[in-house]
Parts: sequence; structure tokens; C-alpha cells
Amino acid sequence: MSVRQPLRRAAGLDVGLRVRLLGSPRIQRGGKTVALDTRKALALVAFLALEGRQARDRLAALCWPDADSERARGALRRTLSTLRMALGDALVTDSRSAELAAGVDVDAVRFRRLVADGRLDDAVAAYEGDLLEGFTLRDAPDFDEWQAAQREHLRTALAGVLERLVQREADPSQALPHARRWLALDALHEPAHRVLMRLHASAGDRTAAIRQYRECVRLLDRELGVAPLHETAALADAIERGEAETAPPPASQSAGVDETVGDVYTRHGDYARAIASYEAAIAASGASPRGRLEHKLADVHHRRGAWEAAEQHYRAALRGEDDPARRARVTADWALAAHRRGETNRAVRLAEEALPLARRARDDRALAQAHNIAGILSGDRRHLEESLAIAERIGDAPARVAAMNNLALALAKASEVDRAIALTQQALAASGEIGDRHREAALHNNLADLLQRAGRKDEAMRSLKRAVRLFAEIGDDASHEPEVWKLVAW
Repeated sequence: MSVRQPLRRAAGLDVGLRVRLLGSPRIQRGGKTVALDTRKALALVAFLALEGRQARDRLAALCWPDADSERARGALRRTLSTLRMALGDALVTDSRSAELAAGVDVDAVRFRRLVADGRLDDAVAAYEGDLLEGFTLRDAPDFDEWQAAQREHLRTALAGVLERLVQREADPSQALPHARRWLALDALHEPAHRVLMRLHASAGDRTAAIRQYRECVRLLDRELGVAPLHETAALADAIERGEAETAPPPASQSAGVDETVGDVYTRHGDYARAIASYEAAIAASGASPRGRLEHKLADVHHRRGAWEAAEQHYRAALRGEDDPARRARVTADWALAAHRRGETNRAVRLAEEALPLARRARDDRALAQAHNIAGILSGDRRHLEESLAIAERIGDAPARVAAMNNLALALAKASEVDRAIALTQQALAASGEIGDRHREAALHNNLADLLQRAGRKDEAMRSLKRAVRLFAEIGDDASHEPEVWKLVAW
């Protein structure tokens, strides 16, 4: 009765392939440029490079939307065959899916990793141009829409990096190139104009500062038919009077907004936008909230089944983190990701680290998470019961739903199906109040399996249909994100 179907995982290989997507697209293998015979082939490489493993049906629909399914699959099959000859072991396929091997170096992925690691200068150097500059697929509007969204996400992250570099530099002459590049991303962005005005004033060049203001006025009038904000005009007046505040502008306040927006997108299952929001928050944040943001970003990648990216961000969340409670929560979630990926030994090791950390910290939320993953891995209901008791005591609704779901699964294994059904129904009622659509979909799917076992076929079918509808609304296109559909325990 379940909607889940397993897919074979590709082995990671060091294949020496470099995929350049930032700027003019180019693919190199063994130091030599790989010539691809069609634009569709390049589009497929770009999509797989940024999105990971994909179902063949999704790729066919993405690049050949006007063809019927049989012709689209045939065109995809031929293109993948040609790509395999060009890319060798870098392209991994089976009868249902395709992906690039883990050893492929993708500049856009490297840029995001550098941002996450706080290596801002290296990140700026890696960003050589907009994503797939000058490239389009005019007969594939879904691909063009995806490309535009990805380009905007990357540009937003770059803008945040440049803003942080400006704030970091005490010397105006060192900050000016970063500010100019920041403004070049959006000539109508008044905060960037104000930063340039302040930098010129700080350097003692009031003429350049006022010239920057006049350029801002001209662009806003020409493009939008509006005047600058009062804040911008007041700054110009102060500079002319020689009274301007010449200290660097205050740290960006956008990080908190981006984080909140990312939380909303995560609950709604809009994972691409959630990732973009959290990346923007990281780019705009200082050091203190970064571990928390990295943890949230890791969990979104975990939800999508992007295991390499999830692991990267779990590591980043733990880097420099001394608080045992925070370390326990991150380690417990990482253990669950390892479990879902099939890395049982690593999952057990991480879970064994998380529980003592949580106990030492005397942090109930961390304890609930640690007992939850310990129960999933060991099958010991006592851990799950303890997790549920803690979650109820502290009023942690997401942890309570997770514990109820996992305890219901354990009850079902012990053939206590009626109790499992009742507990899953309670979890569903609580999940609806949280608004986490992915978890709600998984609960409906689990309930369908339980009802089927109990011989309640009509009810099972209703739950299954509800699960399918919810799963189809999650992610970029959840019907083609296999790990989204395979969620059982969390």
C-alpha cells in the first residue's frame, strides 16, 4: 500500500571531471574540454550537477516537454548514452535514474561550500559569472525557470558575501571593490549605493560620494520613476555638510528575516526556496548564529535526500561548537541522516555520541532527539517512550510527533497494530497544527500501511490518496524526488 519505491544509490567515484556553470559553461575532463553535441546534453549535466540524482521521467519531461512520454524517454536515453561516452564514470545511470558521481567538481557547488565555510574571499573569487551565462533552452520552459531561480539564489548569496566583506574591511580602499561589485549585481539597490557613499566619504572623497548619490537618483528616476529613500537623501545632505557618519554600516538585519522565511518554506515543503533563504541568512549573518543556520540547512538537504550536502552542513554546524546541547542535537540529526542513507555503523556511532552529550548538557530537547534516534536504530521502545515523555513535558510539538510516529512503527513491528493506528492518528492531529506538510504526508502514508494490515482497506485508500496529494506538493517536483517519498521515521 506504500507509495515508496527504492532506488539504487550510485557509488561515489573520483572521476577528475570539472563542471563550470558560473559564467560561460564548460566541462573539462583530464584537463581537456569536453565537447557536448547538444544543448540538451549540457542542460542535463547542469541540472544533475546542482540537483543530484534524478528520475529519468523527470529529466525527460524537463528537457523534452512537448514530446509524448515515449519519445521523450527515447531522446533522453540517446542523450545519456552520448553523455556517458563523453563523461565516462562521471555519469552514473540505471534503468530509472541518473546522477553525476560524487567526485565531480562543480564550481557552483564549490561556491556554496566556501560560503558555508566562511571563506568569503575564496567564494568571491570562485564566482566567475552568473549561472550558465548566455545559455537557454527555449523549448524547455521548466528548465529555463529552474535556471533563472538557481541563478537568482546564487546572486543573492554572492550579494550577501560582498556585503559582509565590505563590513569586514577597515580600509575603505579595500572595501570599495567589493561594494562596487555588490552594486553591479543590482544597480537599483539603495543600500549598496549608501555603502559606496559612506566609503567614499570615509576615504575623504566627498565629491565621489555625492557623485554616487546623483547616480542613484538618476537610475531610480529612469528605471522606476521614484526618488531615493529619505535615508539615502539624508546621508547625501550630511556628506555635503561634512557631518556624515563615516564608520562602516551596521551589520545586515536581513539574516533574521531570511531565517524566518526559510523556516516557513521548510514547513511548506518548498525546499529549494528554503535552501536559498538559509544560504542568504548565512551570507548576511555574523559568526554567532551560523551553527544554527548550518544545522537548519543540513536538515533541509536531509529531507531532500541530498546526503552529501547534508553531511557537509552538519559538519559545518559542529565546527567550533562548544555547547554540548547544540552538539548533541546536530549529532543526533546527523545520525538519522546516516541511518536513512544506509550507513548503519556511522549512524550508531553518531547516536552513541549524541546521548551522553545530551545527558551532560541536561538539555531536554537534545535528550528527546537523542533518545528518538537511539530508539530508531536499536528498535528499543524504551528510548522512544522516553523521547515522547520528554517532548510532552517540555511542549516540543515536532519532537512529540516524531516520537509518536516512531513508537507507532515499533508497535506495528510487535504486531500491536491497533495501538499503532491510534498513536499515528494522534501524531497526525498534532502534525496538522505544526503545518509540516512533509511529515504529515509521511504519517498519512504510514497510516495507510497500518490500516491495510488491519483489513480496513477503504480507510487505507483514503489515507494513501491524501499522502500522494501531499507528497506531490513537496519539493521542486516531489514525484521525482525519491527520498522525499521514502520518508518513514524521523
